[in-house]
Amino acid sequence: MTDPLGPLHLSGELSLDVDGVGVQVHAEGTQVRIVADDVGTFVTRVREAATARSGVAPGRRDLGGLAEALAARGITAHLESPTRPVAVAGAGVDSAAGGLLLGTRLVRPGAAAVVVAAGRGRRLLAAVGVAAVLVAVLVRRRR
Repeated sequence: MTDPLGPLHLSGELSLDVDGVGVQVHAEGTQVRIVADDVGTFVTRVREAATARSGVAPGRRDLGGLAEALAARGITAHLESPTRPVAVAGAGVDSAAGGLLLGTRLVRPGAAAVVVAAGRGRRLLAAVGVAAVLVAVLVRRRR
């Protein structure tokens, strides 16, 4: 079955402030990069917003669903700090570590995220994926 909307091509730059945390979103073609000055605080704030909206904290199933939606549209989302990659989700990702830690092979956690998961629990690492919700919002607004 072919997609009636055709291939998706993104293009744009967005800078915003999330409770004092600088965030830049860069989109070109099928690649989206989200760079947060303080990834931990950014993810916490996005997770809080998602929880306030639905009344339920997002978890592994939500992260898997988001990664599947990105992959279905051919989009790859990269979450980064200014100095290192944190996670990659969506198209072209096949990660055994993501499958074990996050319940989806469509998210590849960076080395720092794996350390966090081992030291502080899967719940915090799963929150990293919530940042990709911004990508989904941007994609929907572009349509």
